[in-house]
Amino acid sequence: MDEITRAEFEKVHSRISDMKERVVTLEAQQPHINSALLRIEGAVTAMSGKIGKGVLILGCAFLTPFAALLVKALLSGGLSRFI
Repeated sequence: MDEITRAEFEKVHSRISDMKERVVTLEAQQPHINSALLRIEGAVTAMSGKIGKGVLILGCAFLTPFAALLVKALLSGGLSRFI
């Protein structure tokens, strides 16, 4: 083999070795990544539950006065011409 081919083989071999080291590093980090993803998933689930409850509370807070006014109008006969 000539020197150019040998140099190219050395480059390829070096790149393959680097890739193997990266794979080993990523495999070692996988449990930490999985646990972090589970924590994030739990936090998102908790936040979505709290947001849902907040929307429900706000909806009730805004709709209750309108429902009370509607009942009051029905009982007082103010809407009798529409019914």
